[in-house]
Amino acid sequence: MLRNPLVTSAKTNALNSGPKKRDDIVILSADKGTVIMDKDSYNNKILDLNDGTNVPLKPSAARPPRLYGLPKIHKEGTPLRPIVSTINSPTYKLARFLSDTLLPFTGKTSSAVLNSTQLVSMVKDMVLSPDDILVSFDVVSLFTKVPVPDTLTIIEDLVQHGLNSDVPALVRHCLTNTYFTRNGTFYKQNEGTPMGSPLSPVIANMFMEKFESDAIHTSTQRPSLWKRYVDDTFVIWPHGLPALNHFLDHINSRHPSIRFTMEVEKDGKLPFLDILFERRPDGSLGHSVYRKAIHTDSYLKPDSHHHPSQKNSLIKTLYHRAHGISDQHHLA
Repeated sequence: MLRNPLVTSAKTNALNSGPKKRDDIVILSADKGTVIMDKDSYNNKILDLNDGTNVPLKPSAARPPRLYGLPKIHKEGTPLRPIVSTINSPTYKLARFLSDTLLPFTGKTSSAVLNSTQLVSMVKDMVLSPDDILVSFDVVSLFTKVPVPDTLTIIEDLVQHGLNSDVPALVRHCLTNTYFTRNGTFYKQNEGTPMGSPLSPVIANMFMEKFESDAIHTSTQRPSLWKRYVDDTFVIWPHGLPALNHFLDHINSRHPSIRFTMEVEKDGKLPFLDILFERRPDGSLGHSVYRKAIHTDSYLKPDSHHHPSQKNSLIKTLYHRAHGISDQHHLA
């Protein structure tokens, strides 16, 4: 039976008795809600994900990784986010082991942010000057663009800092043997790491920590604050807009695979992750919970067919998010 927090029992019955039985559509979980797409349109968008970096392979395993796409309904044209399901694939357990092994070697830089609540605690007492600009940088398709050879070099250097000497070869095996299947055809991923592998987040973080350190150090003008969560970075820039554009050009010139997009504050406000930052007249930085325009404000209904513990967990989650992110003004 189709389950979704945004779908009531009546809607679920309607989906199960109608659209779910049709073979010309697909029903997908999006970032916020459920999406029904024409199957031909979905298949065409999956094909568009192949930018020439994937080539067909012959089958070589009984349970290979599988490619599927999640629609980004908050972006124009509803592009698909490519996900490779690696559960029960030949290297899945090895990737989980390597992720746990490498994780202690990450997150030690001053730029590292674990979550929204930690970021708020880092910046809540800051006072902005009139010349400061609130900025966010986003790496385009980070996981699939992470340069594997460069990251392997970083990992090999960690052997001198206590990493087991067998780990780099095992990581190399996982990262250079990425493949998946789609509609019976096998593909090899020639670049980056698959979104869906337990190893990919830690690999992306390891590369970005080295990248951002070098990029900022080699810039003639630097941000007064640079805090990154995976591929999203919150920045306070004190040198004016023309210099900010030069800085964007600088960081985009550091590696051919890494490209940033930039969003600058509007009307003194800047969304970042699930936080909305805003300037106050006294220069302090206000913060509250941010939801994208596609958010429906729909949650589990009291009469929905969910266990009471799920409904209670929803309330607790909303409460803790509000108190972990919002300042007192927005909680009042």
